[in-house]
Amino acid sequence: MEPACDSAAPSSESLREARRFVEGNGALARALGVDGPGELTVLPLAQGEHNANFVLEARDGRRFVLRVNYASQLGLDDQIGYEFAALRALASSGRTPEPLYVDGTRSRIGRGALVESFVEGAWIDLEDSRQVREAARALADVHSVAAPPDCALLRAEDPLRSQLESCRRLFDGYQASDLAEGRVMREVDELFVRAQRAVDAAPVPSPCECSHILNTEAVPSHFLIDGTGRASIVDWEKPVLGEVAQDLAYFLSPTTTIWDSDVIFSAPERAQFLKAYWEAVGGRFPRGSFDVRFPAYRMVNALVGITWSCNAWVEYHDPARPLRNEKTLELLPIYFSEEFLDLIRRDCFDAL
Repeated sequence: MEPACDSAAPSSESLREARRFVEGNGALARALGVDGPGELTVLPLAQGEHNANFVLEARDGRRFVLRVNYASQLGLDDQIGYEFAALRALASSGRTPEPLYVDGTRSRIGRGALVESFVEGAWIDLEDSRQVREAARALADVHSVAAPPDCALLRAEDPLRSQLESCRRLFDGYQASDLAEGRVMREVDELFVRAQRAVDAAPVPSPCECSHILNTEAVPSHFLIDGTGRASIVDWEKPVLGEVAQDLAYFLSPTTTIWDSDVIFSAPERAQFLKAYWEAVGGRFPRGSFDVRFPAYRMVNALVGITWSCNAWVEYHDPARPLRNEKTLELLPIYFSEEFLDLIRRDCFDAL
């Protein structure tokens, strides 16, 4: 999980690095169709946990987004090339930024960077049912894109089980830390037991069901609504091949929605979202075992948010951390508070 990545301005040092990346970069200028790198102005846009984002503004008024990578959530050597490949694979969806330039050599500033088209729009308003339905349609269009035969995106044999194991690794890091609280360990371990039981009972998915390109971090700030009401999905840092239930459960989870809003979807609202999604899919791919595996995905995706936050709490106390988002530091304790863990138990575990 990387919550609401675009919630803070890049640091002055990050801005200087971005400007050094552009200066004298003839290949970048040619890719963007400008006379030279001097035609591009670098402006701060937003910073997340692992990337810093900037606007490149050409003299003719065109704008692009420059993403500079600082770390890989997936543990990849070429994180920026991985993201660029995902954007190329998804180009036909009409719902993602257009990939324009990538440099994973780290030769210019010691970091990988890519440039993509600038997507106009504002963050989705989760209290606007029309926008929420549009988000469902955007996900349906993305999930309906057939992955290319040479697709290099990561794929787990059983994505649900793999996701739960990833949560366990994150929580192990928290439990090994001096910052771990006994109450949190007891309460989260109880959720793990219940999630493991649901995962073990879920039927094995078919290879076809595990072949969809997922964003895996379907947070509100990754959905931009333009002036016509159409949604695009940005920030493809952590795409994988997997089951559509993973993205849908993530979008609907309280651990996702409370990061940028006070919204917690009710059972009828979740049902309306899923109805809009499958209507938008319109038979482009079969529903398969979605209905019987989705409840377990709801449990596991709640644990994704909780265990990511526990692990990030430990990381944020490491003075060597390269990027720091103050909003993240403020919000992290909410995720392992007694009140929130009780809400998760009732909403994502007891209600199923």
